[in-house]
Amino acid sequence: MVSLKSSERDAKAAVLRVIVEQFVTRAEHPLSDLQTFERLAGGLIDVLDADSVAPVARRLCLHPETPASIVARLFEKGGECARIAFEAAPRAPAPDVLAIAEHGPVELAQTLARRPDLDRSTVAALVTRGEPDVLRALAANRLTRLDPLALRALILAGRDDLELARILLDRDDLEIDREPLFLAATRAERAAIVLNACRAVLEARPIDAPARLDPDLAERLEACAVARDREGVVSVIADALDCRKSRARAIVADASGEALALTLKTIGLAPDAAVRQFLCADPAIAHNAKRVQALDALTRSVPARAAARIVAAMTGAARPDREAPRRPPREETQPRRAAPARVNGARKRDRTA
Repeated sequence: MVSLKSSERDAKAAVLRVIVEQFVTRAEHPLSDLQTFERLAGGLIDVLDADSVAPVARRLCLHPETPASIVARLFEKGGECARIAFEAAPRAPAPDVLAIAEHGPVELAQTLARRPDLDRSTVAALVTRGEPDVLRALAANRLTRLDPLALRALILAGRDDLELARILLDRDDLEIDREPLFLAATRAERAAIVLNACRAVLEARPIDAPARLDPDLAERLEACAVARDREGVVSVIADALDCRKSRARAIVADASGEALALTLKTIGLAPDAAVRQFLCADPAIAHNAKRVQALDALTRSVPARAAARIVAAMTGAARPDREAPRRPPREETQPRRAAPARVNGARKRDRTA
């Protein structure tokens, strides 16, 4: 693009606005007029910057006789011009859409994710980027089909992005696995998730006994609770579950305490010890007797495998319903020290914050 002085740029932008106004006021044009407009408008767009062209971009894209070369120039111009072209001209010959989905600026990828005509490859490329704004725009796009792989990827990303999770939970047109999105769910949605998990484990096989928490971890949890060391509790839970600290931190930070209650049941903390955790938790929980009673009831009533199923989904451990059936445990003549509790025998995972 040729560098223009401010006065010259303003003059050329004014000329572009005039010829665009004249063009869009007519629905149809003779071929010769179209060719003249394409030459004049195209030349001006080439020498002006994106900010100078953006005010006329939408009107150009919406007019049915705007030459394809003009729309292509808007894409190439980038910035606000390209964003408008994506939104207003979905059938326009956009160059390298897949490349934009894979490597384009976040703003363009976010706009692209809102289009109604995305093919499977473009959706996959947008999902692979992993950028929150792009994933949220794609999740909110009800006009684009999300295949099972793309939908699963969005759900898994929603474990660490509550805004994305909330968008997915609000989609009544999709069949989604809600367990990984537990932290973003409403009270009613959480109740349904817990009920479904209970039904699933009851139908699958007899309920196993709760895991036994390693005494050292239990002592660390107790000490952290007394000291109101929430970060210490996070570390103990991350160790017990073999999960990332960021996910353990999200569980501890859950304002209702329900995620923590399910987690304490999963790792095998005794009910009385769990109550002490609630009493030393966030003041919104600790100073609310009814809330503590409700959390105590939750830890006592939910089967251990149902709690483990939900916690595994939130933290990324192996799902209990995907394990091979276990053989009945053999009786042991000598008691042995319990190994640190692990969700479903999951491999050691990255526990960085």
